[in-house]
Amino acid sequence: MKRKVLRLSESFNAIKGVNLTLTESTSKELFEDPLKSVEQSKRWKIKSAYGDIGLKYRDDETIAYVASRMPAVYSACYRVLCEVRRRLPGFSPAKVLDFGAGTGSAFWALREVWPRSLEKVNLVEPSQSMQRAGQSLMQGLKDLPLIHSYNSIQALNKDISKSEREHDLVIASYVLGEVPSLQDRITIVRQLWDLTRDVLVLVEPGTPQGSSIISQMRSHILWMEKRKSRKYEARKSKDTNKETSKDLVTLRSGVHIVAPCPHEGRCPLENSGKYCHFVQRLQRTTSQRAYKRSKSEPLRGFEDEKFSFVAFRRGERPRERWPLDGMKFDTLKEQHAKRNPEDLEIDYEDLLRLQAEAEVEPCKKEDLVNYESDEVQDDTVDSDKDQEKGEEETIPADLGGGWGRIIFSPVRRGRQVAMDVCRSIKRDGSEGSFQHLVFTRSKNPTLHRLAKKSLWGDLWPF
Repeated sequence: MKRKVLRLSESFNAIKGVNLTLTESTSKELFEDPLKSVEQSKRWKIKSAYGDIGLKYRDDETIAYVASRMPAVYSACYRVLCEVRRRLPGFSPAKVLDFGAGTGSAFWALREVWPRSLEKVNLVEPSQSMQRAGQSLMQGLKDLPLIHSYNSIQALNKDISKSEREHDLVIASYVLGEVPSLQDRITIVRQLWDLTRDVLVLVEPGTPQGSSIISQMRSHILWMEKRKSRKYEARKSKDTNKETSKDLVTLRSGVHIVAPCPHEGRCPLENSGKYCHFVQRLQRTTSQRAYKRSKSEPLRGFEDEKFSFVAFRRGERPRERWPLDGMKFDTLKEQHAKRNPEDLEIDYEDLLRLQAEAEVEPCKKEDLVNYESDEVQDDTVDSDKDQEKGEEETIPADLGGGWGRIIFSPVRRGRQVAMDVCRSIKRDGSEGSFQHLVFTRSKNPTLHRLAKKSLWGDLWPF
């Protein structure tokens, strides 16, 4: 088993090497022959066959994948879907397409995030070994949605009528990096976008190569929808009588990014030497500890899975009021000047009396009999109260451009907090920037207190 896991890891490293040379060779070809980009774009429009996968999962690779990689992929998918649910509180997908389903990591995350809304799940996985492993892991589960497995998108389109091909949610996790051709990746993403009624989620490893793939697919979908909008505007100016087609195009045109980007402009991290990724910590399973390679040292009980992702939603980004509009924050000096002097006075007589009473009457310990049923009931009541309290105090952030995203871990040094934030600089979310922010307690104690509690991947108000 250790040898199988090692071979699988070497295969992943080989794919990373191919992805590294792919960008350089593609840019070199376009530089030598600029007209080649036109030919490739035509090929992307016409070609519909599913591209060859660079890594073929047979039984040995499937067993090694389940033992070493499946828990980490599940944790990343769960984190991403939880972020989608947090940003879209009213979104409950009933029909889902899982492209590159593998052994069902994304499916398990879907059941955990939306356990009651799922009605039908279509799985697309070309490896028969992966399909068998996923089916065996699902055996014995109750309340499962209707599940269909397919070898390719073409098989899915042949089996389903055109009116039923759209899905509320389409997810492709850890699969685009295994397709060696850039043209095939774009073809696949275009096909997935055509099958999407509402939300499309793409997840890749949190490496420079994985982040580059996410950035390329992000740019292509945004460019494709902008071109569609321009065509619609040109057609609208010529013909204003076709009301039905106008309503149809209006509903289908437009796209905005749910997470992690707060804008639809060019990625500000391009050509900066940095790449957008996030981290999810997970507990290692016994199989991971046994079969993963270690340099003569015992493995830790946890690991940090790095991932990159993007979640698209059809329609224009809603225009919301920015959270800090019209708000003025006082400095520490101004806050001290506004304090009431009476609140600073201490009644020493009452303080001494309370201390004396505490010394005279020590705490009495009573012998209480604890029952298991009482403990469970109390915990349940407390958790319900805490949940209700949290629901009352927490207001979900809107999808407007006023919420930035903390890209890397904030740095706390003394009384100041520094963080890197990707934000929108225009109200419509059409352009973004990458900013380095520093908050001190003396200049802005309110935002400084929020910054101290913030983590990598959190939202930040503007």
